[in-house]
Amino acid sequence: MWDQLAAWVPGLDWRLVLVYARVQACILIVPGLGERVLPVRVRVAAAMAIAPLLAGLVAPVSAPADSLAMLGQLSGAMVAGLASGGLLRLLALALDIATTAIAATASLSQIIGVQNEAAPHPIGNLLHLGGMAVLMVMGLPVMLVELMADSFSVWPVAGWPDAAMLAPAAVRVLSDGFVLAMLIAAPFTLGGFLFQALSGVINRVMPALPVVFIGAPASILLALVALAVLSPMLIGIWVEAVLDFTLPRPQ
Repeated sequence: MWDQLAAWVPGLDWRLVLVYARVQACILIVPGLGERVLPVRVRVAAAMAIAPLLAGLVAPVSAPADSLAMLGQLSGAMVAGLASGGLLRLLALALDIATTAIAATASLSQIIGVQNEAAPHPIGNLLHLGGMAVLMVMGLPVMLVELMADSFSVWPVAGWPDAAMLAPAAVRVLSDGFVLAMLIAAPFTLGGFLFQALSGVINRVMPALPVVFIGAPASILLALVALAVLSPMLIGIWVEAVLDFTLPRPQ
């Protein structure tokens, strides 16, 4: 089978095919390049441009004679690419979790907005798009190329990722993502708690005062002001965490 493909495409290297399969799988899931708003043709073109650059980092690999062995190596390359991009995606989801908590705490989750894969409310959409734009400006493409190059030293090109190492790493990245999400949403959750506690005290002192009708607009206004003031800092914290991500190393 490989001899026929090599005859049709002169100069085709099996090492390049494995590298392309891993890079393409990684690009399909990473934040930024893996967003659904980006056309598939652009992602395929990016993988075709990156694969030859990374193929030089891999030792020559001979193509298996068996078709099932070829499919096994290709499947392993795609799983390794999905694992590399999936771990980064788990960490990047912290921003969407944080914006959902912010919108629910600040009573902004019901404002009319456009729903997409990031969040079903405008606060999530705004910070998600802003975070992706800042990520791209701060060097996400370069970081992704370095991440893919690092994956070849962690997982060999013709093998499968070690599940015993991958599962604890995924749990650890998911835990770090939730911690990061709570850190980003902390000003709004603490502010919402203090506002609700103060409203409860006022309601006990002055039962006849319609605290809900007065406090709800004030709560939304304060949340919008805090969002405008704190958004650059919160996105900056998230961007630094994403750009500092590295793949787990075998012990």
